[in-house]
Amino acid sequence: MSETLYRPRQGSIPLTDDRYDYRDCLREYSSPGDYVAFDTERASGIRYLDKAYLIQAKGQSAPLVLLDPLVLDDLSDFSEACKNSTWVLHAAKEDLECMEWAGLQAPRLFDTQIAAKLLGYEHVGLGAVTEEVLGIKLAKNHTRENWSLRPLKQSWLDYAALDVEYLVELALALKEKLEAAGRLSWAEQEFSYALANYHRPRGRAPWRQVKGAGKARSPQQLGLLRELYNQRDEIARKRDVAPHRVLPNRDLVEIVLQPPHSYQELSQRPFMKRRQLRRYARHWWQAIKQVRDLPKDQLPGREPPRKLHEISSLATWEKIDPARAELYRLLKADVSTWSQENQLWAELALSPSAIRQVAAYWRPGKDLQNLLLTAQARQWQITHFQPRFEQLCSAWKNSSL
Repeated sequence: MSETLYRPRQGSIPLTDDRYDYRDCLREYSSPGDYVAFDTERASGIRYLDKAYLIQAKGQSAPLVLLDPLVLDDLSDFSEACKNSTWVLHAAKEDLECMEWAGLQAPRLFDTQIAAKLLGYEHVGLGAVTEEVLGIKLAKNHTRENWSLRPLKQSWLDYAALDVEYLVELALALKEKLEAAGRLSWAEQEFSYALANYHRPRGRAPWRQVKGAGKARSPQQLGLLRELYNQRDEIARKRDVAPHRVLPNRDLVEIVLQPPHSYQELSQRPFMKRRQLRRYARHWWQAIKQVRDLPKDQLPGREPPRKLHEISSLATWEKIDPARAELYRLLKADVSTWSQENQLWAELALSPSAIRQVAAYWRPGKDLQNLLLTAQARQWQITHFQPRFEQLCSAWKNSSL
């Protein structure tokens, strides 16, 4: 069994957190090589914005550096220095958006987690893949730290540095395996898709997306949900804390579904025993009173019914259209079977949204390829699943006649 590593090969790396050291760093990255590994450390669930509070980089021909984006708030010149390289990240979607805050934008991508999923690895965390492919065991002892704190402990920096120390080597090894499996073109299409689609979708009414909010049905409940959400978001933004630290979702929804009739009744709710939550109680009471006084025409209505392909629950499909639910089931099972036979993750074989698109809208004579393209299926997926789906859809249609 390989020994666990706790720091990079060359020893501890200092944090680059002043302009003079950063200029030296830029000189070292004047020719970083064909690949540059990147990673970030964030304060998710602690701070309001999911920004990078530490950025790690290691070029194929450049040394490992740890950059402090709180001091070096514009790293666009570092991004420019690496523009001719392929950027290697693990689970890139988690990092690419927050890297934008610091001016870093990847020109090309190699995602080692996507590669591992296409190769059928059972465990695809960075530590697991690095150990299986390179035989190197990385320490994972600081995964939940608050990286917005300063100063950062050297043990934290050592942990963070290891996330990029072997990442280029891992990418090159995975690339060889993808070539041997005939899946490198699949991976390249997936990397391009990930690079073009990493931004989180922005809902028009994010307050409707709160977990448990679907139970709110009356205009009064929906109005209170909206007001509490907006009040919470404003407080969280001003204090730079995650919204759930101002009022957890479960408590927000409980107020919406069972609104207190007095401030005294609100103060007796279980969550009010916690001092950090109790401090905002008057905001919630003010929101309750404000919504009570709103005229009906200023209260929101229920969300318009979703289109069939937007519904992920098979049970809901069965209530709306049992025949289409059966087609959905058949297509989903076919993707699962194909994935098992070819040893890769089903979510990468074909997305659930693409399966739903076909199940909801296929008709005899309809161009199935366009349905898959509408759901942003990649060409390698269309090549494999279009003929299979044509047969399944035709058989389903004939059996339903």
